[in-house]
Amino acid sequence: MQQNIRITKEQIETLRPFIPKIDEYLKSMDIDAFLREIDDAEIGELDDNYNETPTSRTIRKLYIEISEQN
Repeated sequence: MQQNIRITKEQIETLRPFIPKIDEYLKSMDIDAFLREIDDAEIGELDDNYNETPTSRTIRKLYIEISEQN
């Protein structure tokens, strides 16, 4: 069942480079599926040894914020 995902415009714009289909996903996914997309984006920004990077930390912060908002 789809629900409205509470997310700010700023959060959307920050995630857009990492989730190009974000607008489509926000219309068609529930919060759990959308959080999995954010998680995948974070994993894609880890370094070659799967360590955090500044970008992956930013994405993780957004994951937490969006999770708490919903």
